[in-house]
Amino acid sequence: MKPKKSLGQNFLINESILPTIIKAAEIEPGDVVIEVGPGHGVLTGELLKAGAKVFAIEKDFDLIAGLTKKFGNHKSLKIVHQDALFFDASHFEKYKVVSNLPFYIASPIIRKFLESSNQPEMMVLMVQKEVAEKITAKPGNRERGILTLSVEFYGNSEIVAEVPKNSFCPQPKVDAAVIKIVPEPKSDIDPKLFFRIVKAGFSAKRQQIHNSLAATLRLPKDEVDKWLKKSNVDHQKRAEDLALEDWINLVNNLQMKGLE
Repeated sequence: MKPKKSLGQNFLINESILPTIIKAAEIEPGDVVIEVGPGHGVLTGELLKAGAKVFAIEKDFDLIAGLTKKFGNHKSLKIVHQDALFFDASHFEKYKVVSNLPFYIASPIIRKFLESSNQPEMMVLMVQKEVAEKITAKPGNRERGILTLSVEFYGNSEIVAEVPKNSFCPQPKVDAAVIKIVPEPKSDIDPKLFFRIVKAGFSAKRQQIHNSLAATLRLPKDEVDKWLKKSNVDHQKRAEDLALEDWINLVNNLQMKGLE
């Protein structure tokens, strides 16, 4: 089947990476796994061999026909014709997300499951290498941004393996990476308020944090400086220099009217 550019289809053809994915996902018999974008079922087959109960969410009806032909009526596989962004996982008691994601949908899918009231036990995902590096970027790294904090706020992440672009067909322009994300509560503060402050801080990424916060939130600079000092945040740092704890401190020490 000819890949559809509109759906970001780059099918995995290098099967040597599959054991690494299965091991990282700690698949055990009976595990419920959501696979987003199963494509031709290369990863699907390995998940089934490992004993997982797989919900394969596929938007492309042409691919569904191929998957149905390949796996028949496999008792541990349910193929769902749906956009994964609208898939409801609330009825699962426990589940994992293991997928070779279309590159264009990686960030929305990650946010969807992390922000869910019924988070997965873990996610092991093949994503664009650049996205993986942004997610795992440490304070001081210029790649650090809102996506980094979106993952850090909800859990822990690590790059498991790098995957060269010739592992896919058609070959994308960039390499990929396997990333593992394990949800873990970091704070009980309001996520909406947290990300409002984070987005304000990154609104002018190359500016010092006190300037970007003051400009975006329309606050007097002297008030912002007091706020930063109370939160033990150096006002000369840039947003990319701040750790998760710094952002949490900023929210906890926020006492300005209209922002609480």
